[in-house]
Amino acid sequence: LKCLESGEPSVIDIDLTDEIFGAGMPCGGSMRVYVEPFLPKPRLWLMGHGRIVENLCEFAHRLGFDVIVNDPQAEPGQFPAASRLIVDDSRYRQLQPQSGDYVVIATHHKGDYDALTQALNSRADYIAMVASRKRAQLVLQRLRQEGFGDAALARIRAPAGLDLGAKLPEEIALSIASEMIMLRRGGRGGCLSASPPVAESVTAR
Repeated sequence: LKCLESGEPSVIDIDLTDEIFGAGMPCGGSMRVYVEPFLPKPRLWLMGHGRIVENLCEFAHRLGFDVIVNDPQAEPGQFPAASRLIVDDSRYRQLQPQSGDYVVIATHHKGDYDALTQALNSRADYIAMVASRKRAQLVLQRLRQEGFGDAALARIRAPAGLDLGAKLPEEIALSIASEMIMLRRGGRGGCLSASPPVAESVTAR
């Protein structure tokens, strides 16, 4: 259970000599068991199309995500790495993420509100919108007027991604993928070189 929780493999030492406090098998000796958790892939819902979404689909696939692309203008040739393509859902009603899922909305303003409303009514762990700060504030303002409180709106990461100074579609997709990995792995998003290295102790001779 601890391995499933952490997602990391472990070696467990089992005492076979104590029937009460060991494994309940008093046959003598001990045993070491290697446990490796087999976890389902995290799922990413991508709303929209275009170069950012195409690159993010490819990055996420390589990073071990199961990617679903939902957009009326999406074409199979644009998203070879997607496990599922939804093209008949103009109001994004098929966006139904579960706990642990990731949602990135890049609908070019046309479907931002519908997609965000659907995502906020789910248990998705990560909700992000690709938009300028001005556009993001307008969408958040409308959601607030529709009755979403501060706690709900705080779930939305807009603009999406880490501050990498990204300009190109590929760079923006990378910044979003980096933010997803940061949250998935419990990172902080800072530079690894920001913390001084721990010097090894040297014994004088």
